[in-house]
Amino acid sequence: MKLLNLVTTEQPETGNAFHFPQGMTGFPESTNFAFIYNGSGNIICMQSVDCPELAFLLTPWDEKRLGAAPQLSEEHRQCLKLGDDESPFWTLVLNPFADKTWVTANLQAPVAINMEARTGLQYIHCETGLELRYPWMKQPEQAA
Repeated sequence: MKLLNLVTTEQPETGNAFHFPQGMTGFPESTNFAFIYNGSGNIICMQSVDCPELAFLLTPWDEKRLGAAPQLSEEHRQCLKLGDDESPFWTLVLNPFADKTWVTANLQAPVAINMEARTGLQYIHCETGLELRYPWMKQPEQAA
């Protein structure tokens, strides 16, 4: 699945938003998000419609690098409105500010998205061995 499939609009609008019934960690009141993508690379911006200054950078889950994506409980599947045969589109939240050398990925709290139902949730792992700041990619070179 491609990131371009997530794009709802260039400017977030409630009618085009994806609904996150539980919000995101630390922001439970922000439940509607739009995806902004310029059409290149594998990073997308997920911006809150409810609170426009709130935005997250996401990248697709990489099975070659991380192994299989998490398995959702039945409760989480219902929250996402997933059918028995459906799988969510898994993404990771990126943090470009936590490390001077690396853009880090939060493996403890990936984001699951149901494209058809336009729903999503941040899945908090109970596993303590997963990294909060996994080195995902080198920081881009600074412009001179």
